[in-house]
Amino acid sequence: MTGDRAVLRIGEVSRRTGVAIPTLRAWERRYGLLEPERTDGGHRLYRELDVDRVRSMQRLLDDGWSAAAAADRVTREPAPVTLLRPVADTGDAAEDLISRLESAVDGFDARAANAVVDDAFARLDLPRALDEVVLPLLRRIGENWQTDGRFIAREHFTSNILRPRLQRLLNVPTVQERRTCVAAAPEGEEHDLGLLAAAAVCAHAGWRVHYLGARTPTHALERSVGQLHPEAVLVGAIHRHHARAFLGDGPRLDGAVVVLGGDGFVADDAGRIGDSVVHAGGIADVPDTIERALASRRGRVG
Repeated sequence: MTGDRAVLRIGEVSRRTGVAIPTLRAWERRYGLLEPERTDGGHRLYRELDVDRVRSMQRLLDDGWSAAAAADRVTREPAPVTLLRPVADTGDAAEDLISRLESAVDGFDARAANAVVDDAFARLDLPRALDEVVLPLLRRIGENWQTDGRFIAREHFTSNILRPRLQRLLNVPTVQERRTCVAAAPEGEEHDLGLLAAAAVCAHAGWRVHYLGARTPTHALERSVGQLHPEAVLVGAIHRHHARAFLGDGPRLDGAVVVLGGDGFVADDAGRIGDSVVHAGGIADVPDTIERALASRRGRVG
């Protein structure tokens, strides 16, 4: 035991508690949950108390508390917080979060919306929060937008809430030697939140992500791949005609596996350009799709 001495790196706190490093940093920054000391070189070091606080935070989140309320309780308690009642079913938690987020969006309440997103990322891990809360709401808004023009404003509002949050998640501080991927939406494709969510999940899984974003011309993507030499390229499209135009350009993305995703791409598109596959499944499964594509290519080369 290290007692009250600050000797733990954040990676060790993450290993002991099972909470991802980006989440720990968010809890430290937003709620003051962790109180690190700094070495002469500027590195943060944590104590056993910080580990206890993280575990207490987890218990309260599992018990249905909001992230802000849980952090306030933990930072005011001298001893670790014990579980107050049985852990809520995560499916019920997701439905509750969707309902709360939808209410905040309907009321154009940015503060409440950000609080719900905080709770989703805290109570569920990032991939599940995106798959089970954020993206279902975006789909619901998109479907309503097709029949009711009033939902256009809600779509813009929601995008402006989520985009900066997801972009910050791309900058995950991890080890220097990381595999890299490039993520882009084809020329003409303006809806890239799903792609951005997939890129954030990849960063969460340890990839260094270079995000080019919406409306990326094919020649610009080719130049970026030629310069960065990524192991993987993510291409996301919602509209079929944008996906078809991209494939028709015959982009040369040599050296990388290409993962095509979004409603614009169909299963038959696999293999039409280089080492390409079409992702089928949730956002949480994107890193696994990349790994399988890489393994398949190694098998062919071997």
